[in-house]
Amino acid sequence: MSATALPRHLPSIAARGLFPAVMGGALLVTGAALALGVPPSLSFVAPLIAAYVVVAVAETRFPEVPEWSRPRRDVPVDVAHFLGSDVITLEVLRPVLSFVAVAAAGPLTAAFGAGLWPRHWPLAAQLPVALLLGDFFMYWTHRLAHEVSLLWRFHAVHHSAPRLYFFNAHRFHPVDLVLSYGCWYVPLVALGAGSDLIALHTLFTAVNGIFKHTNFPLRLGRWNRVFSAAETHRWHHSPVLDEANANYGQNLMVWDVLFGTWLLPADRRPPVAVGLADASAASFPQDYLGQLRAPFSWPGFARGR
Repeated sequence: MSATALPRHLPSIAARGLFPAVMGGALLVTGAALALGVPPSLSFVAPLIAAYVVVAVAETRFPEVPEWSRPRRDVPVDVAHFLGSDVITLEVLRPVLSFVAVAAAGPLTAAFGAGLWPRHWPLAAQLPVALLLGDFFMYWTHRLAHEVSLLWRFHAVHHSAPRLYFFNAHRFHPVDLVLSYGCWYVPLVALGAGSDLIALHTLFTAVNGIFKHTNFPLRLGRWNRVFSAAETHRWHHSPVLDEANANYGQNLMVWDVLFGTWLLPADRRPPVAVGLADASAASFPQDYLGQLRAPFSWPGFARGR
């Protein structure tokens, strides 16, 4: 069955309902766990694992692009990125980022007084504010990673993926990951956001990352101008630069809409062949250690982005 015909044979509730159902369920379970006193660092683990399982099964059963269902010796690389970057790098550097955030909080409090963040609001009201503010910093960090040669050296690792599927949301060079994580974490903590809110924001970003890369045929309709998910993110992985240099939002599309970088063509489908645009893209290493070294040695970077 062709990728074009497949969505017509899916129940509309699946194509349009999977994202809100999984995201909403994960947030509700995590919020309940926090209310019961579960430590914030553990509150979202079970819902996140459940989200992985649901999306993995959904895209295996109903792939948007059948070609992306076949592994291309990329799964071990993506597992290594998950363990080496998400688990080890962030756990080691999170205390450093927390120290920077707390240090920044001092001058902010002195200048504007205490209570900059509305911690008295319900978490359900705080989260949209945190997402909007955090995504402002993530938008510009991501955009600069495409426009500044030095930053692109590290971000190119993410764009080296030869296909899109739920687990290569973790394909990031540790340097790029720390920049993209710290750019929202430090400002929110510095402003006074509590650990419960940080847990919810972390969960939202992780689950949304799965949906950005999933091979399941999501259909968000007009909500594609609000949330960053698969339909817009596939264009961001295009080898055509005019298409790839768009849709920078991590969780939201709001800033892309405002700054003119939102892209979702109605007259054609996103590319099946995704990856780096440089003529030497074929030489980009496809092993984990090679990708860690690539920003310092890959000759294709001389071409720029």
